[in-house]
Amino acid sequence: MAITWANILNWESGSLESIAKDLLEASQGLREAYEDGEDALSAVQSEGEAVTAMRATTTKNLTSLERALTNVNGALMAIEGARDGVATVMSLVNSTLAFAAENDCTIHTDGSITGEGTKNRRGEPSIALAKLGYMIKDAITYADQVDTELYRALKDINNDHYTDGDGDDNKVISTPDYARSNWSPSQVAAWWNSLPENHKQFLMDHCPDNIRHLDGIPAYARDRANRFALEGYIDANGHEHRGALEDAKEAFENAQKKYDAELKNVRPGAKSGYTNSQALAAKDELERAKTAYEDLKTIKKQIANADRMNKGLAPAYLLDFNYDEKYQRTTAIVSSGNPDTATHVSTLVPGIGTNVRGDLEYYMKFNDRLRKQTAHAGIDPNNVATISYLGYVAPKNDAEHLYQAADIGYADRAAPKLARFEEGLRASAEANNHNFVNTLIGHSYGSTTSGKSMTLVAPGTVDRFIMCGSPGSGAHSIDAYNVPKEHVYESSIPEGDAVQGLGPDAFYGRNPRKLEGITHLSGDATDAEGYWHSYESLLNHPFNPSMANADYLAHSFKNHMAYFDEGTRTSQDFANIVAGEKQTTDKEWAALKKAQANKASGH
Repeated sequence: MAITWANILNWESGSLESIAKDLLEASQGLREAYEDGEDALSAVQSEGEAVTAMRATTTKNLTSLERALTNVNGALMAIEGARDGVATVMSLVNSTLAFAAENDCTIHTDGSITGEGTKNRRGEPSIALAKLGYMIKDAITYADQVDTELYRALKDINNDHYTDGDGDDNKVISTPDYARSNWSPSQVAAWWNSLPENHKQFLMDHCPDNIRHLDGIPAYARDRANRFALEGYIDANGHEHRGALEDAKEAFENAQKKYDAELKNVRPGAKSGYTNSQALAAKDELERAKTAYEDLKTIKKQIANADRMNKGLAPAYLLDFNYDEKYQRTTAIVSSGNPDTATHVSTLVPGIGTNVRGDLEYYMKFNDRLRKQTAHAGIDPNNVATISYLGYVAPKNDAEHLYQAADIGYADRAAPKLARFEEGLRASAEANNHNFVNTLIGHSYGSTTSGKSMTLVAPGTVDRFIMCGSPGSGAHSIDAYNVPKEHVYESSIPEGDAVQGLGPDAFYGRNPRKLEGITHLSGDATDAEGYWHSYESLLNHPFNPSMANADYLAHSFKNHMAYFDEGTRTSQDFANIVAGEKQTTDKEWAALKKAQANKASGH
């Protein structure tokens, strides 16, 4: 039967989730039975006809168990893939319906489209009508693909043709030794949970590069694998791998030697003030190598848990790091606190100019404070994990590269990765019967990136979404986000944020201030150190308007970062929402400020 628009309007993943849980339990039970059988067989040392017959029977039963385990795991992977596929279809349907509503169109159950927005001013078919047609077609096509893939997988299993795909060299019976590149986060989570503990340990300790980037495995496993990848490990064959940090150090030292050698070859004379092309190239290579090395040293410093414990801070979890060869940038994702056990998790996505070396410490300090501030909302900070997501290449903000801030392509490339990361947090938790409140916070260009990711993420993945200092929401309607309307928030300071609403709607999405149905936070960061109030005087500067404009711009960017300063109502609002509460009321804020003042004065 061909999939129709009417079919997918009613799709939901709840029943598939229930089946997946049953299959995972069956997989774990079959594995235990198989391992018990193996142990029993190896324990038999005597000989005789009865023993021979018993061995033959046990071996036959083990073969049957292995086949059953293969089929169950195959069904589990297929169902998890379908569950993620259904969630994606639901997200596509939500985006399509939101776009239709925004453009005064109605989509009927048969897929037909009516409404004022279907025609332009000349009475011709509108651009919105054409786009809706493509969006409906894309959703149906994707749904048909999900349905077909599930049918084929289950058919192979029913016909006993399914294989795990790893061949005969499996280290793990009836389960792929490594995750496949096309698996969804839910499939990765199911695969990880189906592995015996000794193989999980083997992968973390000896094959870290095979798992450290995987969305869907627990934070403890990603942290262990990434630390080994950073500082070195012994592989399965006993070979030593120095780690990315030592490799970067060597690359830096070699680049320095190369540059020093090229400088000696520069000819003196009329052009003595210039270096030759080889020296210039060597200098560029040196700067890149030095930056990469400094980035990794910064990561190592910020995840040093002995130092963090001495300061009374939660352990850090290194969830990912990578070097983007194309953009020559290091990315990193670090959590303050353990997402595996936290009942409240937040992910902060910063904006332009963000880099590991210069900003990881800054955002981790904010996230450490954010954890503590949840106590004012009645949550034990020990149950909170706050993630600094420097996991994408953000536009640079120096004079030479300022044009990058206008390039929405950085957000478009980053949004699917961020969506998958958030889905991985949820998938890992669900696979381990753990529940948590998940909040996504986007600042500046990071809010646009986050907004775009929210239109892609599976419904139910993120519970609360906050944008602050946003040039654009990444969407044109709050309905496009896969989160309840009442849990979408924006914060913008009263005046003087040069970035707020700056992006053109066509590319950046609507200014969050203008999104219908959004909850506006106080935006009160006026207590921040360096917050500038006197814009009126600057704009009306009687002597030197150009200087006034320069001052205005400088202070505007200071104000743009004030959301994260300590002691502001804005940061407390963020903490309240992460804690699952509403924003602070005027009365609550006044009481909190009084308590802080009394503490500071010793009363």
